[in-house]
Amino acid sequence: MSRSVVAAMTAYTLELREAEIKLNQNESPNDWPRELKEKVLARAMSRPWNIYPEFEATELRTALANANGLKPENILVGNGSNELLAAAIGAYVGPGTPVVFPRPTFTLYEKLVTIAGGLPIPIEFEPDSGLLPLDEMLRATTPDAVVILCSPNNPTGGVLPPGGLDALLATGAMVLFDEAYGDFGVRASRPHSPGVSPGDDRDRAGRPIDAGETPALHKRLVTFRTFSKAWGLAGLRLGWLASTAENCREIRKVKLPYSLNIISETAAIVALENRAVRDANVARTIAERARVMDAMKRIPQITVFPSQANFITFRVKRPMFDALWARGILVRDVSAYPRLAGCLRVSIGSREQNDRFLEALQSCV
Repeated sequence: MSRSVVAAMTAYTLELREAEIKLNQNESPNDWPRELKEKVLARAMSRPWNIYPEFEATELRTALANANGLKPENILVGNGSNELLAAAIGAYVGPGTPVVFPRPTFTLYEKLVTIAGGLPIPIEFEPDSGLLPLDEMLRATTPDAVVILCSPNNPTGGVLPPGGLDALLATGAMVLFDEAYGDFGVRASRPHSPGVSPGDDRDRAGRPIDAGETPALHKRLVTFRTFSKAWGLAGLRLGWLASTAENCREIRKVKLPYSLNIISETAAIVALENRAVRDANVARTIAERARVMDAMKRIPQITVFPSQANFITFRVKRPMFDALWARGILVRDVSAYPRLAGCLRVSIGSREQNDRFLEALQSCV
């Protein structure tokens, strides 16, 4: 028999539905260019497939370090950022560990904390504010706690207020910071990395730093990133984390070995060599998000939440998930989340997909 805590849980799952236009999983609407796929496969073909991948994924970790002004020892890679989040929770959460997180948020956090024996401390907040509940989280956070947050937050699209990350770290707690959607919004103010002074635009080695991109290093901060959203590689399951070398060593003790195969690892390296693809994806998504949100705000029967992610959450006055699906548009029903009654979430697709969604939405209200 399974453990009682597991027996009492429900699985994280998604109802399988087919639709002409799929806008329910925050995926990039742009498939990866064929020439880059072929480059990945050509490189992977040159490697023996009967031999395990290189144990430390040194080539990919080095590429990520070079791209982000870090060192390879500050990075771990894995089979999506979810695997790395699970490893970090396994490293820092034990029986009775208080774990503070906003709610509604990604439901997997609470499941992983519960499995680890931690004490979940959800901080309920009004999701239509566009901000995460920093003050309430600070009041609930103690030096022995772990804080988990996603900014921009899934499924609400809101962000941590400016200075929020510094304030949470000042509590003495360990902070696990999920930036799966960070490419699409303004990131929270960061603590300054070792060797980088306020206002500096270069790291220790003299390499340029983009303050909006480079993960800060702090002894109580672990930052998680993914190739699934902005990079358009959700099908290959690629994630990475950045932290101090000591934290990476501890998390590595929990992380499963060989969790990233040679094709995915090669794809990540090729992606980093072709950053313009990611930049174009982000620019298109941000522009379309603004256009779609503006159109939705003009529909009086719905309430649109502020979003800095690649999706928009909105509240409807009457059920319309099935009505949209009947019109070929699949969105995400998020009404089961606390404080999201009557809410749906739509991913930002291509311009044509978004036009179809807006047309269907107008016909449903």
